[in-house]
Amino acid sequence: MIYFTRFLLLLLAFTFTTAGLMGWQTLHFSFAAVWPLDGPLALHPLHLLVLGLAMIPPALWEIFVLERLAHDRSAHDGAAKPAAAASAHER
Repeated sequence: MIYFTRFLLLLLAFTFTTAGLMGWQTLHFSFAAVWPLDGPLALHPLHLLVLGLAMIPPALWEIFVLERLAHDRSAHDGAAKPAAAASAHER
């Protein structure tokens, strides 16, 4: 389940990035109204793009950490079993 949530976060990050790029393209890559200081506050597609790009590295980092922990656990368990078997065999 923990992998599912990490991959869901990664999927959400790429979704925000894609939606931001597509929305920004419809505005012909204009920077107008990125910071609406004189008008109503509105979401610009560039905000979604930046949010998506900012979410990708932490989501990947979490997945890599989970993989590393799983690899270390399996390596540790694999190394412990032959040593225990060898000591039992010597008796």
